[in-house]
Amino acid sequence: MKSANQLMAAMQNRPPELHGGPVVVSIETAEVVNDLFRRLRGIFPAWRQAWPSTEALAAAKEEWIKEFASEGIRTLEQIEFGIEKCRKLKKPFAPSVGEFIAMCQPTPEDFGMPAPAAAWVEALLGVYSHEGVKIAAVATGLFDLRAAQQNDKGLQARFDRAYEIVLRRAQEGEPLDGKIATGIGHDSQKSAAELADEYATQKQARLLEIQQIPSGAAACRAHLLAKLNIKRAGQPAGEGM
Repeated sequence: MKSANQLMAAMQNRPPELHGGPVVVSIETAEVVNDLFRRLRGIFPAWRQAWPSTEALAAAKEEWIKEFASEGIRTLEQIEFGIEKCRKLKKPFAPSVGEFIAMCQPTPEDFGMPAPAAAWVEALLGVYSHEGVKIAAVATGLFDLRAAQQNDKGLQARFDRAYEIVLRRAQEGEPLDGKIATGIGHDSQKSAAELADEYATQKQARLLEIQQIPSGAAACRAHLLAKLNIKRAGQPAGEGM
């Protein structure tokens, strides 16, 4: 991905010092910021309300550079996304730095992807409205998701992390698929006892599935009645409670 020389090249990708003297930036960073403000002035006819003088404009550029570094706005792609959203505002007044930074950070919906909460439900159901949800679900573990409850916070944290990685790929124009490194809640962070218990539970569930034995109490009873060919009055064999 093309970057604006990491936008804060003179600060070596660290947040700038917020005390004492003006911020020193590279020529490349200055060019990026100057071009950004030129475009903003073209989009917002009432820009002088925000920057009424040359001094105010220079101070604003310095403040924006500080905030960009602090909030992780470091690529031309992020700035372009913010500019495009500015064009859609259809209002005369220029945004504040905070408003512009928010516009540089796209939401899942901007890429046709569901919000994280909705994606979590889709992952549990195994029905995906976007390929990115499926990729995150696979990275989380389809077997774990199939057996999970919606309030499983640990598993949801694992899914949210995987989905966040997929969203970041979408935002940066990268392919969505690819290996996602293990994170919070993965097997590598569980104790031996937890792993053994989880393995036993999964093995039992797989065995029941292979043998087509239902896991619920009522379903098990109906299954047993059917096997023994026992029927209740007015019911076919195997039905009833």
